[in-house]
Amino acid sequence: MVDQVWISEVLSNGDLGNKLGIRQKWYGEPWEAPYVRHIVPKKSDYVRAAILRHFAGYTLKREELPEASAVYSMSDFKRAKDVFFVGGFLAVKGPVADVLAKFDLGAGGLVPYMIYDADEKTPLPGPFYLVNFGSFKDCFLPELSANIEKIGTHHQTGQTHWSLCYLEDGDIAVSPAALVGADIWMCPGVEGRIFMRDGVVEALRTSLSEADRSEFRLHRCKVIG
Repeated sequence: MVDQVWISEVLSNGDLGNKLGIRQKWYGEPWEAPYVRHIVPKKSDYVRAAILRHFAGYTLKREELPEASAVYSMSDFKRAKDVFFVGGFLAVKGPVADVLAKFDLGAGGLVPYMIYDADEKTPLPGPFYLVNFGSFKDCFLPELSANIEKIGTHHQTGQTHWSLCYLEDGDIAVSPAALVGADIWMCPGVEGRIFMRDGVVEALRTSLSEADRSEFRLHRCKVIG
């Protein structure tokens, strides 16, 4: 049986971070105030740059990630899934964290993360983790893929950037290089889309309900060659 590869659109699933009732502490900055009508305060250039690097799949230093969070609306925070967003960064807890901890993310991994009650001192029962990406594989085959669009070329690196939208099973083609190395990775030029080997997806299927699995927006890739 040929190994399977999957692509996840979880990073574009905005519902996972919508109105969760948490505010952030960034390194070197004071605590954010509770959001008024869930309007997110403006972030510093440093934080915005770190979010973009996270979305592109780069491994970040600990001080580039949020330092901690505090809940200002517990009723809203109870809506958080086992995969959710913290200030633009992917976070996990519960069964999702248990699954991801078993697999190879390359140089990154799961970063322990504190979420406090409104007093900014009392830890909520966790554990919680931030996902720090850590592997790239140059395995994406755009010429054999569907539902993709070229959105530009980086003026310094010459890297082509692609938009992948409205994906279905079999739309995205990858080379056999996807079957070597890390279990979870990103591809250069394909920002905001996570690739996974079959073992990760099978573990998610075993550990999560169908509704919870659907939050990952998974699609099977074609392995060509």
